[in-house]
Amino acid sequence: MRSSTLFVILFLITLVGGLIAFTPLSFVLRQSGMAERGLGWQQARGSIWHGQVTGLSWRGTPVGAINLDSDLLRMLGGGPSHHVSWVGQQGQGQADIKASRDSVLADHVNLNLPLTDEWNVDPMISQLGGSIRLSDGQVRLAGERCESAAGTVTSDVVRLAAAGFGRDWPIVSGPLGCLNGQLEADLSGKAADGTVLHMMFSQSAGLRVTVAEADDEVKANLAFAGFRDENGTLIYERPLKPEGSRP
Repeated sequence: MRSSTLFVILFLITLVGGLIAFTPLSFVLRQSGMAERGLGWQQARGSIWHGQVTGLSWRGTPVGAINLDSDLLRMLGGGPSHHVSWVGQQGQGQADIKASRDSVLADHVNLNLPLTDEWNVDPMISQLGGSIRLSDGQVRLAGERCESAAGTVTSDVVRLAAAGFGRDWPIVSGPLGCLNGQLEADLSGKAADGTVLHMMFSQSAGLRVTVAEADDEVKANLAFAGFRDENGTLIYERPLKPEGSRP
């Protein structure tokens, strides 16, 4: 799995949470067929009302643990009734899940994914201590296909990088969405010095950063950091994947 950042975690929170909605916690994972598709786990404890799955992995990539708590009143009212929280080496997150036979809705999704060595990013990026955050997200899946998505994605990576060469750049932000059945996030910002910043996180392509309207000092620093110059626009691309993931 080559492009993972927030997408594999978001997918797992949504899909696993939806599967759990119909049968006892320890039973659903054995009967769901998810093991054949790449989901692994060490232990499932408790019930659909209060339970935990530990030692999760997705196609060879360690993911962490998911906790589940359910609300009967919200279930009877038709709202998202299963609260799922996740914590792992790649970050942490939570969401409210509503499932039907045809689709799964994850609402109030909040994720924090530090861009560390766990994501196989360049050492220069992992040393910055930056992260990707999703706030108040919503994702609807039909099978494994993204039907709709919303929420605000932010990242402080370019801001932290610019501070290293004395520039004050903003945190970039943008919406979460679906394109051709896959999740993507399109972030942008403009610095006070006129530099135009753009970051694209794509489920299929990984990370793409472009910096335009930059002066010569910025271009020199970004070239040292691995950006390439295309007609004056600095571009950085990298497929992101958690350490240990299979191609």
